[in-house]
Amino acid sequence: METEAPPAMKKVFLETLGCQSNVLESDHVVGMLRRDGFLPTLDESEADVILFNTCSIRSHAEDKVFSRLGRLSDWKRQREGRVIGVLGCMATSYKERILERAPQVDLVVGPDQYPKVPHALREAAGTGVSQVLADFDPAYFPENDPAHLSQPHRAFLEIMKGCDKFCTFCVVPFTRGREVSRPAEDILTEARALAKAGVVEVMLLGQNVNSYGLGLKSRGKTPTFPWLLRELGTVEGIRRIRFMTSHPLDLSDELVEVMAEVPAVCESFHLPVQCGSDAILKRMGRKYDVRHYLERVEKLRSRVRDLFLTTDLIVGFPGETEEDFAGTLRLLEQVRYDAVYSFKYSPRLGTPAARMLGQVLEEVKDERLARLNGLAWRHAAGASEARVGKVEEVLVEGPADRTPDAFFGKTRQNRTVVFGGRNFSAGEFVQVKVESSKVANLYGTALATEKAKTI
Repeated sequence: METEAPPAMKKVFLETLGCQSNVLESDHVVGMLRRDGFLPTLDESEADVILFNTCSIRSHAEDKVFSRLGRLSDWKRQREGRVIGVLGCMATSYKERILERAPQVDLVVGPDQYPKVPHALREAAGTGVSQVLADFDPAYFPENDPAHLSQPHRAFLEIMKGCDKFCTFCVVPFTRGREVSRPAEDILTEARALAKAGVVEVMLLGQNVNSYGLGLKSRGKTPTFPWLLRELGTVEGIRRIRFMTSHPLDLSDELVEVMAEVPAVCESFHLPVQCGSDAILKRMGRKYDVRHYLERVEKLRSRVRDLFLTTDLIVGFPGETEEDFAGTLRLLEQVRYDAVYSFKYSPRLGTPAARMLGQVLEEVKDERLARLNGLAWRHAAGASEARVGKVEEVLVEGPADRTPDAFFGKTRQNRTVVFGGRNFSAGEFVQVKVESSKVANLYGTALATEKAKTI
Protein backbone atom coordinates (compact mmCIF):
# COMPACT_ATOMS: atom_id res chain seq x y z
CA MET A 1 0.00 0.00 0.00
CA GLU A 2 1.29 3.46 -0.88
CA THR A 3 1.91 5.80 2.01
CA GLU A 4 0.31 9.24 1.76
CA ALA A 5 2.90 12.00 1.96
CA PRO A 6 2.53 14.55 4.74
CA PRO A 7 1.13 17.92 3.56
CA ALA A 8 4.52 19.69 3.62
CA MET A 9 5.99 17.01 1.33
CA LYS A 10 3.19 16.82 -1.20
CA LYS A 11 4.62 18.41 -4.36
CA VAL A 12 8.06 17.96 -5.97
CA PHE A 13 9.59 20.09 -8.72
CA LEU A 14 12.58 18.48 -10.49
CA GLU A 15 14.70 20.37 -13.02
CA THR A 16 17.03 18.37 -15.26
CA LEU A 17 20.27 19.77 -16.64
CA GLY A 18 22.62 17.72 -18.79
CA CYS A 19 22.64 14.65 -20.95
CA GLN A 20 20.15 11.96 -21.93
CA SER A 21 21.28 9.84 -18.96
CA ASN A 22 20.11 12.63 -16.67
CA VAL A 23 16.73 12.71 -18.42
CA LEU A 24 16.31 8.95 -17.91
CA GLU A 25 17.39 9.18 -14.27
CA SER A 26 15.07 12.11 -13.57
CA ASP A 27 12.14 10.08 -14.92
CA HIS A 28 13.25 7.21 -12.69
CA VAL A 29 13.39 9.44 -9.58
CA VAL A 30 9.98 10.96 -10.35
CA GLY A 31 8.54 7.46 -10.69
CA MET A 32 9.91 6.39 -7.31
CA LEU A 33 8.59 9.58 -5.68
CA ARG A 34 5.17 9.10 -7.24
CA ARG A 35 4.98 5.54 -5.91
CA ASP A 36 5.97 6.81 -2.47
CA GLY A 37 3.11 9.31 -2.30
CA PHE A 38 4.77 12.46 -3.63
CA LEU A 39 3.17 14.48 -6.43
CA PRO A 40 5.35 15.80 -9.27
CA THR A 41 4.63 19.38 -10.30
CA LEU A 42 5.79 21.58 -13.17
CA ASP A 43 5.10 24.74 -11.15
CA GLU A 44 8.10 25.61 -8.99
CA SER A 45 6.09 28.16 -6.99
CA GLU A 46 3.74 25.52 -5.59
CA ALA A 47 6.44 22.96 -4.77
CA ASP A 48 7.43 21.79 -1.31
CA VAL A 49 10.56 20.10 -2.65
CA ILE A 50 12.87 21.42 -5.38
CA LEU A 51 15.45 19.05 -6.88
CA PHE A 52 18.12 19.69 -9.49
CA ASN A 53 19.55 16.80 -11.49
CA THR A 54 22.92 18.24 -12.45
CA CYS A 55 25.76 18.00 -14.97
CA SER A 56 29.50 18.57 -14.39
CA ILE A 57 30.82 18.29 -17.94
CA ARG A 58 31.22 22.06 -18.31
CA SER A 59 31.48 24.96 -15.88
CA HIS A 60 28.47 26.78 -17.34
CA ALA A 61 26.11 24.01 -16.21
CA GLU A 62 27.53 24.06 -12.68
CA ASP A 63 27.41 27.85 -12.46
CA LYS A 64 23.75 27.76 -13.45
CA VAL A 65 22.94 25.36 -10.61
CA PHE A 66 24.75 27.40 -7.96
CA SER A 67 22.99 30.53 -9.22
CA ARG A 68 19.60 28.79 -8.94
CA LEU A 69 20.44 27.54 -5.45
CA GLY A 70 21.34 31.05 -4.33
CA ARG A 71 17.97 32.41 -5.42
CA LEU A 72 16.13 29.71 -3.43
CA SER A 73 17.28 30.82 0.01
CA ASP A 74 14.25 33.07 0.48
CA TRP A 75 11.91 30.42 -0.97
CA LYS A 76 13.04 27.92 1.64
CA ARG A 77 12.57 30.32 4.56
CA GLN A 78 9.00 31.11 3.57
CA ARG A 79 7.61 27.76 4.74
CA GLU A 80 8.82 25.23 7.31
CA GLY A 81 9.66 21.80 5.93
CA ARG A 82 10.65 22.86 2.45
CA VAL A 83 13.53 20.85 0.98
CA ILE A 84 16.20 21.58 -1.64
CA GLY A 85 18.22 18.75 -3.19
CA VAL A 86 21.09 18.42 -5.66
CA LEU A 87 21.23 15.17 -7.62
CA GLY A 88 23.52 13.87 -10.35
CA CYS A 89 27.13 14.47 -11.33
CA MET A 90 27.69 17.56 -9.18
CA ALA A 91 26.75 15.47 -6.15
CA THR A 92 29.64 13.06 -6.76
CA SER A 93 32.15 15.71 -7.87
CA TYR A 94 31.48 18.23 -5.08
CA LYS A 95 29.82 16.18 -2.29
CA GLU A 96 30.02 18.11 1.02
CA ARG A 97 31.42 21.17 -0.75
CA ILE A 98 27.92 21.83 -2.11
CA LEU A 99 26.67 22.27 1.48
CA GLU A 100 29.59 24.57 2.24
CA ARG A 101 28.86 26.76 -0.76
CA ALA A 102 25.05 26.52 -0.56
CA PRO A 103 24.07 25.78 3.08
CA GLN A 104 20.36 25.99 2.18
CA VAL A 105 20.71 22.60 0.44
CA ASP A 106 19.30 19.65 2.40
CA LEU A 107 20.17 16.71 0.19
CA VAL A 108 23.10 15.80 -2.07
CA VAL A 109 22.57 12.49 -3.93
CA GLY A 110 24.79 10.86 -6.57
CA PRO A 111 23.40 8.87 -9.53
CA ASP A 112 23.86 5.46 -7.89
CA GLN A 113 21.95 6.40 -4.73
CA TYR A 114 18.61 7.45 -6.23
CA PRO A 115 16.58 4.64 -4.58
CA LYS A 116 17.25 6.42 -1.26
CA VAL A 117 15.76 9.75 -2.40
CA PRO A 118 12.14 9.30 -1.14
CA HIS A 119 13.20 8.31 2.39
CA ALA A 120 15.94 10.95 2.48
CA LEU A 121 13.45 13.67 1.51
CA ARG A 122 11.13 12.75 4.35
CA GLU A 123 14.02 12.75 6.81
CA ALA A 124 15.25 16.12 5.58
CA ALA A 125 11.79 17.67 5.94
CA GLY A 126 11.29 16.24 9.40
CA THR A 127 14.72 16.80 10.94
CA GLY A 128 16.30 19.64 8.97
CA VAL A 129 19.56 17.65 8.89
CA SER A 130 21.44 17.70 5.59
CA GLN A 131 22.60 14.45 4.00
CA VAL A 132 25.23 13.54 1.39
CA LEU A 133 24.67 10.21 -0.40
CA ALA A 134 27.25 9.93 -3.17
CA ASP A 135 28.80 6.45 -3.10
CA PHE A 136 29.05 4.39 -6.29
CA ASP A 137 26.96 1.23 -6.66
CA PRO A 138 28.07 -0.85 -9.67
CA ALA A 139 24.89 -2.95 -9.58
CA TYR A 140 22.44 -0.06 -9.85
CA PHE A 141 20.89 0.88 -13.20
CA PRO A 142 17.74 3.02 -13.54
CA GLU A 143 14.80 1.42 -15.31
CA ASN A 144 11.87 2.96 -17.14
CA ASP A 145 8.34 2.77 -15.82
CA PRO A 146 6.40 1.89 -19.00
CA ALA A 147 3.25 3.40 -17.50
CA HIS A 148 4.85 6.84 -16.98
CA LEU A 149 7.19 7.52 -19.89
CA SER A 150 7.91 11.13 -20.83
CA GLN A 151 7.15 10.12 -24.42
CA PRO A 152 5.09 6.91 -24.71
CA HIS A 153 6.55 5.99 -28.11
CA ARG A 154 10.28 6.34 -27.31
CA ALA A 155 12.53 5.63 -24.33
CA PHE A 156 16.10 5.87 -23.11
CA LEU A 157 17.74 2.61 -22.06
CA GLU A 158 20.96 2.67 -20.04
CA ILE A 159 23.22 -0.26 -20.99
CA MET A 160 26.47 0.77 -19.27
CA LYS A 161 27.86 3.56 -17.13
CA GLY A 162 31.16 5.09 -16.18
CA CYS A 163 34.33 5.35 -18.22
CA ASP A 164 37.86 3.95 -18.08
CA LYS A 165 39.40 6.30 -20.66
CA PHE A 166 40.43 9.10 -18.23
CA CYS A 167 40.72 11.85 -20.84
CA THR A 168 42.61 14.68 -19.18
CA PHE A 169 39.72 17.17 -19.49
CA CYS A 170 36.86 14.92 -18.39
CA VAL A 171 35.22 14.36 -14.98
CA VAL A 172 33.11 11.35 -15.99
CA PRO A 173 35.35 8.70 -14.33
CA PHE A 174 35.04 10.71 -11.10
CA THR A 175 31.32 11.55 -11.30
CA ARG A 176 30.08 8.26 -12.81
CA GLY A 177 32.82 5.84 -11.76
CA ARG A 178 34.60 3.12 -13.69
CA GLU A 179 32.99 1.29 -16.60
CA VAL A 180 30.23 -1.14 -15.63
CA SER A 181 28.03 -2.98 -18.13
CA ARG A 182 24.44 -3.89 -17.37
CA PRO A 183 23.55 -7.59 -17.77
CA ALA A 184 22.28 -8.23 -21.29
CA GLU A 185 19.27 -10.23 -20.06
CA ASP A 186 18.10 -7.21 -18.04
CA ILE A 187 18.44 -4.91 -21.05
CA LEU A 188 16.53 -7.25 -23.35
CA THR A 189 13.81 -7.82 -20.75
CA GLU A 190 13.29 -4.08 -20.34
CA ALA A 191 13.30 -3.54 -24.12
CA ARG A 192 10.57 -6.17 -24.55
CA ALA A 193 8.49 -4.56 -21.79
CA LEU A 194 8.87 -1.16 -23.44
CA ALA A 195 7.86 -2.55 -26.82
CA LYS A 196 4.80 -4.19 -25.28
CA ALA A 197 3.84 -0.78 -23.84
CA GLY A 198 3.97 0.82 -27.30
CA VAL A 199 7.57 2.08 -27.50
CA VAL A 200 8.88 1.96 -31.07
CA GLU A 201 12.25 3.72 -30.60
CA VAL A 202 14.94 3.18 -27.96
CA MET A 203 18.10 5.20 -27.37
CA LEU A 204 20.85 3.11 -25.77
CA LEU A 205 22.89 5.17 -23.32
CA GLY A 206 26.37 4.94 -21.86
CA GLN A 207 29.44 7.08 -21.45
CA ASN A 208 31.15 4.73 -23.95
CA VAL A 209 28.61 2.32 -25.41
CA ASN A 210 31.22 0.77 -27.73
CA SER A 211 32.94 -0.90 -24.78
CA TYR A 212 29.75 -2.56 -23.52
CA GLY A 213 30.15 -6.12 -22.29
CA LEU A 214 33.53 -6.11 -20.56
CA GLY A 215 33.42 -8.56 -17.67
CA LEU A 216 29.97 -9.92 -18.55
CA LYS A 217 28.77 -13.33 -19.60
CA SER A 218 25.49 -14.00 -21.42
CA ARG A 219 24.30 -17.37 -22.70
CA GLY A 220 27.78 -18.74 -22.11
CA LYS A 221 29.57 -16.04 -24.11
CA THR A 222 30.97 -12.56 -23.56
CA PRO A 223 28.45 -10.09 -24.99
CA THR A 224 29.67 -7.18 -27.07
CA PHE A 225 27.93 -4.04 -28.18
CA PRO A 226 27.42 -5.31 -31.76
CA TRP A 227 25.99 -8.55 -30.35
CA LEU A 228 23.59 -6.58 -28.14
CA LEU A 229 22.44 -4.49 -31.11
CA ARG A 230 21.68 -7.65 -33.09
CA GLU A 231 19.67 -9.07 -30.18
CA LEU A 232 17.71 -5.84 -29.71
CA GLY A 233 17.08 -5.76 -33.43
CA THR A 234 14.94 -8.91 -33.02
CA VAL A 235 12.63 -7.41 -30.37
CA GLU A 236 9.18 -7.22 -31.95
CA GLY A 237 7.81 -3.68 -32.04
CA ILE A 238 11.15 -1.85 -31.73
CA ARG A 239 11.59 -0.21 -35.14
CA ARG A 240 14.38 2.23 -34.35
CA ILE A 241 17.50 1.75 -32.26
CA ARG A 242 19.87 4.64 -31.55
CA PHE A 243 22.89 4.87 -29.25
CA MET A 244 25.39 7.28 -27.76
CA THR A 245 28.10 8.07 -26.90
CA SER A 246 30.85 6.27 -28.83
CA HIS A 247 34.63 6.51 -28.53
CA PRO A 248 36.68 6.38 -31.78
CA LEU A 249 39.19 3.98 -30.23
CA ASP A 250 36.48 1.35 -29.66
CA LEU A 251 34.61 1.65 -32.97
CA SER A 252 35.02 -1.86 -34.39
CA ASP A 253 34.45 -3.14 -37.91
CA GLU A 254 31.84 -5.48 -36.42
CA LEU A 255 29.83 -2.52 -35.14
CA VAL A 256 29.93 -0.93 -38.59
CA GLU A 257 28.66 -4.17 -40.15
CA VAL A 258 25.79 -4.37 -37.65
CA MET A 259 24.74 -0.83 -38.56
CA ALA A 260 24.76 -1.81 -42.22
CA GLU A 261 22.88 -5.09 -41.72
CA VAL A 262 20.32 -4.69 -38.89
CA PRO A 263 17.25 -2.79 -40.17
CA ALA A 264 16.24 -1.40 -36.76
CA VAL A 265 19.62 0.28 -36.14
CA CYS A 266 19.34 3.86 -37.37
CA GLU A 267 21.79 5.49 -39.76
CA SER A 268 23.00 7.98 -37.17
CA PHE A 269 26.36 8.04 -35.41
CA HIS A 270 27.78 10.47 -32.86
CA LEU A 271 31.57 10.12 -32.93
CA PRO A 272 33.32 12.75 -30.77
CA VAL A 273 36.72 13.75 -32.13
CA GLN A 274 37.31 16.74 -29.77
CA CYS A 275 40.17 18.22 -31.83
CA GLY A 276 41.92 17.99 -35.20
CA SER A 277 45.49 18.25 -33.89
CA ASP A 278 47.50 15.14 -32.99
CA ALA A 279 49.50 17.15 -30.43
CA ILE A 280 46.36 18.30 -28.63
CA LEU A 281 44.71 14.87 -28.88
CA LYS A 282 47.76 13.49 -27.08
CA ARG A 283 47.48 16.14 -24.36
CA MET A 284 43.79 15.27 -24.07
CA GLY A 285 44.66 11.61 -23.50
CA ARG A 286 42.41 10.49 -26.36
CA LYS A 287 44.80 7.66 -27.43
CA TYR A 288 44.10 7.97 -31.16
CA ASP A 289 45.34 10.34 -33.85
CA VAL A 290 43.58 12.18 -36.67
CA ARG A 291 44.54 9.50 -39.19
CA HIS A 292 42.87 6.77 -37.12
CA TYR A 293 39.75 8.88 -36.69
CA LEU A 294 39.45 9.61 -40.40
CA GLU A 295 39.90 5.91 -41.20
CA ARG A 296 36.95 5.10 -38.89
CA VAL A 297 34.83 7.76 -40.57
CA GLU A 298 35.66 6.36 -43.99
CA LYS A 299 34.76 2.85 -42.83
CA LEU A 300 31.38 4.05 -41.55
CA ARG A 301 30.52 5.98 -44.67
CA SER A 302 31.61 3.16 -46.98
CA ARG A 303 29.23 0.67 -45.32
CA VAL A 304 26.34 2.66 -43.80
CA ARG A 305 24.19 4.19 -46.50
CA ASP A 306 22.86 7.73 -45.92
CA LEU A 307 24.78 8.13 -42.66
CA PHE A 308 24.08 11.14 -40.41
CA LEU A 309 27.40 11.87 -38.67
CA THR A 310 27.86 14.24 -35.72
CA THR A 311 30.74 15.06 -33.38
CA ASP A 312 31.92 17.03 -30.34
CA LEU A 313 34.70 19.61 -30.64
CA ILE A 314 36.56 21.54 -27.94
CA VAL A 315 38.37 24.79 -28.75
CA GLY A 316 40.97 26.45 -26.55
CA PHE A 317 42.34 23.35 -24.84
CA PRO A 318 45.53 24.16 -22.85
CA GLY A 319 48.45 24.56 -25.23
CA GLU A 320 46.30 24.89 -28.37
CA THR A 321 48.09 27.07 -30.90
CA GLU A 322 46.66 28.69 -34.01
CA GLU A 323 48.29 25.86 -35.98
CA ASP A 324 46.51 23.27 -33.81
CA PHE A 325 43.21 25.05 -34.35
CA ALA A 326 43.84 25.14 -38.09
CA GLY A 327 44.05 21.34 -37.91
CA THR A 328 40.56 21.26 -36.46
CA LEU A 329 39.25 23.41 -39.30
CA ARG A 330 40.94 21.09 -41.83
CA LEU A 331 39.28 18.11 -40.17
CA LEU A 332 35.92 19.83 -40.46
CA GLU A 333 36.48 20.40 -44.17
CA GLN A 334 37.48 16.77 -44.68
CA VAL A 335 34.59 15.17 -42.78
CA ARG A 336 31.81 17.75 -43.36
CA TYR A 337 29.63 16.70 -40.43
CA ASP A 338 25.86 16.89 -40.50
CA ALA A 339 25.98 18.57 -37.08
CA VAL A 340 28.71 19.67 -34.68
CA TYR A 341 28.43 20.25 -30.92
CA SER A 342 31.20 22.71 -30.12
CA PHE A 343 32.41 24.05 -26.78
CA LYS A 344 35.04 26.26 -25.28
CA TYR A 345 37.38 24.36 -22.96
CA SER A 346 36.55 24.94 -19.30
CA PRO A 347 38.72 23.57 -16.47
CA ARG A 348 37.05 20.78 -14.52
CA LEU A 349 37.69 20.19 -10.85
CA GLY A 350 40.34 17.52 -10.24
CA THR A 351 41.24 16.88 -13.88
CA PRO A 352 44.87 16.96 -15.14
CA ALA A 353 44.03 19.51 -17.85
CA ALA A 354 42.97 22.05 -15.23
CA ARG A 355 46.57 22.06 -13.94
CA MET A 356 48.25 22.23 -17.35
CA LEU A 357 50.37 25.15 -18.46
CA GLY A 358 49.32 27.10 -21.54
CA GLN A 359 45.74 27.93 -20.58
CA VAL A 360 44.19 29.80 -23.52
CA LEU A 361 42.73 33.29 -23.08
CA GLU A 362 38.91 33.50 -23.12
CA GLU A 363 38.87 36.02 -25.96
CA VAL A 364 40.96 33.63 -28.08
CA LYS A 365 38.55 30.80 -27.31
CA ASP A 366 35.60 33.00 -28.29
CA GLU A 367 37.17 33.95 -31.60
CA ARG A 368 38.08 30.37 -32.48
CA LEU A 369 34.65 29.08 -31.51
CA ALA A 370 32.99 31.63 -33.77
CA ARG A 371 35.15 30.57 -36.72
CA LEU A 372 34.54 26.89 -36.07
CA ASN A 373 30.77 27.35 -35.77
CA GLY A 374 30.61 29.38 -38.96
CA LEU A 375 32.22 26.57 -40.94
CA ALA A 376 30.21 23.84 -39.21
CA TRP A 377 26.92 25.63 -39.85
CA ARG A 378 27.72 25.99 -43.56
CA HIS A 379 28.33 22.24 -43.78
CA ALA A 380 25.12 21.47 -41.84
CA ALA A 381 23.09 23.80 -44.04
CA GLY A 382 24.46 22.13 -47.17
CA ALA A 383 23.65 18.67 -45.83
CA SER A 384 20.08 19.75 -45.02
CA GLU A 385 19.61 21.38 -48.42
CA ALA A 386 20.60 18.11 -50.08
CA ARG A 387 17.49 16.47 -48.54
CA VAL A 388 15.08 18.81 -50.34
CA GLY A 389 12.92 16.83 -52.74
CA LYS A 390 13.32 13.56 -50.85
CA VAL A 391 10.60 11.66 -48.98
CA GLU A 392 11.54 10.97 -45.36
CA GLU A 393 10.06 8.57 -42.81
CA VAL A 394 9.32 10.72 -39.75
CA LEU A 395 8.37 9.57 -36.26
CA VAL A 396 6.02 12.25 -34.90
CA GLU A 397 7.07 13.98 -31.65
CA GLY A 398 4.23 16.52 -31.34
CA PRO A 399 3.10 20.04 -32.34
CA ALA A 400 5.84 22.36 -33.61
CA ASP A 401 6.64 25.20 -31.20
CA ARG A 402 7.28 27.98 -33.70
CA THR A 403 5.24 26.98 -36.74
CA PRO A 404 1.44 27.34 -36.41
CA ASP A 405 -0.70 24.34 -37.38
CA ALA A 406 2.38 22.20 -37.93
CA PHE A 407 4.01 19.18 -36.27
CA PHE A 408 7.56 17.94 -35.93
CA GLY A 409 9.37 14.65 -35.69
CA LYS A 410 12.63 12.84 -36.39
CA THR A 411 13.89 10.92 -39.39
CA ARG A 412 15.89 7.72 -39.03
CA GLN A 413 19.01 9.88 -39.39
CA ASN A 414 17.76 12.00 -36.43
CA ARG A 415 17.05 15.07 -38.55
CA THR A 416 14.22 17.29 -37.29
CA VAL A 417 11.35 17.70 -39.77
CA VAL A 418 8.53 20.27 -39.44
CA PHE A 419 5.47 19.46 -41.53
CA GLY A 420 1.77 20.07 -42.04
CA GLY A 421 -1.09 18.11 -43.56
CA ARG A 422 -3.58 17.37 -40.77
CA ASN A 423 -3.59 16.65 -37.04
CA PHE A 424 -1.02 14.06 -35.99
CA SER A 425 -0.34 12.14 -32.79
CA ALA A 426 2.99 11.40 -31.15
CA GLY A 427 4.10 7.94 -32.20
CA GLU A 428 2.76 7.99 -35.75
CA PHE A 429 5.12 7.22 -38.62
CA VAL A 430 4.65 9.78 -41.40
CA GLN A 431 6.02 9.92 -44.94
CA VAL A 432 6.98 13.57 -45.52
CA LYS A 433 7.98 15.22 -48.79
CA VAL A 434 10.78 17.69 -47.95
CA GLU A 435 10.22 21.06 -49.61
CA SER A 436 12.75 23.38 -47.92
CA SER A 437 15.49 23.41 -45.31
CA LYS A 438 17.42 25.49 -42.82
CA VAL A 439 20.65 24.70 -40.98
CA ALA A 440 19.18 22.12 -38.61
CA ASN A 441 15.58 21.60 -39.77
CA LEU A 442 13.72 20.24 -42.78
CA TYR A 443 10.24 21.44 -43.80
CA GLY A 444 7.63 19.62 -45.81
CA THR A 445 4.16 18.13 -46.23
CA ALA A 446 2.91 14.77 -44.96
CA LEU A 447 1.98 12.23 -47.62
CA ALA A 448 0.90 9.18 -45.59
CA THR A 449 0.83 8.02 -41.97
CA GLU A 450 1.09 4.82 -40.02
CA LYS A 451 0.06 4.46 -36.40
CA ALA A 452 2.67 3.19 -33.99
CA LYS A 453 1.59 0.23 -31.85
CA THR A 454 -0.48 1.29 -28.86
CA ILE A 455 -2.24 -0.54 -26.06
